[in-house]
Amino acid sequence: MENINAILASNIASFRKQKALTQEKLAVLPGVSYQAVSKWENEKSLPDITILPILADTFDCTIDELFSRKYTNSNCITWDDDDKIRGVVYKGRHILEASNPNDLALLQKFTFEVDGDAKSIECQCNVTVSGSVSCGVNANGEVTACGHISGGVNSCGDVTAGFNLSGGVNANGDVCAGKDIIGEINTTRGITVKGNVSGNIECDGKIQVEGNVDAGKITGNVICNELKCERVEGSVTINK
Repeated sequence: MENINAILASNIASFRKQKALTQEKLAVLPGVSYQAVSKWENEKSLPDITILPILADTFDCTIDELFSRKYTNSNCITWDDDDKIRGVVYKGRHILEASNPNDLALLQKFTFEVDGDAKSIECQCNVTVSGSVSCGVNANGEVTACGHISGGVNSCGDVTAGFNLSGGVNANGDVCAGKDIIGEINTTRGITVKGNVSGNIECDGKIQVEGNVDAGKITGNVICNELKCERVEGSVTINK
């Protein structure tokens, strides 16, 4: 069984030395004598419970850490040691979440910027990538990549890829690709593609494609060069 007295005594001494405090200087903060601090560190007595918050503030730690207990918070995220890049915005110890209207207003002010390529990204706000993403993006904001996006995108905002966009898209905004889109597209806004589109499309706005469209089902108005689709729910305009 753990010796709590010994752990607390050792930690008080250790934290005090890390802060370069003498026993006399530490004693001033909670208003005790230096002899009291000496007794704490030598396991002869324990600090009063009302003094523990003062010690924690002085040492820049939690009360749990004074007892060598790992601090846990139900609002903290734990994850595997993988290659995924994650962007999380905190307010104090509270993780801002898009599902909370008050949090969403704050999240929309942040953009997580990635310089270069990324394997996979999970972000609680907007995200901008100067390169390409190879294994997908999940974001509670807009997603913008100067290069390709592979592996699919789930976004609460607009999705823009400078080149190909593959793996499917679920978005609550406009979807734009500088070249081709491969995979299903589901968006509440419009779709603009400078290349070709292949996959089922559900869109509440206009689908404008400078190339060809090959889809099993399209929901939305389409403007394109050539259309291959079993079912279209909307108007179709073929560029001549």
